[in-house]
Amino acid sequence: MKNTTKLVAIAIAVTSLAMAPSLFNINSAVAASGWCEQQYKSGDLIQMCKQGWYDHDHCKKYYPLADTKQEVAAYKKGWNHGSCK
Repeated sequence: MKNTTKLVAIAIAVTSLAMAPSLFNINSAVAASGWCEQQYKSGDLIQMCKQGWYDHDHCKKYYPLADTKQEVAAYKKGWNHGSCK
């Protein structure tokens, strides 16, 4: 019985460690969303801000696919808050 309890405890610990990175990504996505929504009122600018933050968090190139200078600025503002890990 003691071995079964130990195996269950180990399985829970391994599962928790495996799930931890995805939980942190969810929290960073929520943080980006809330922060960008506080900075901008326009849906397009909010999306560009979120995209910049996401791209930097995922170590992608700085590449704003924007139509206006305002959208490029929103992307850059989001990018500056992200960090490649």
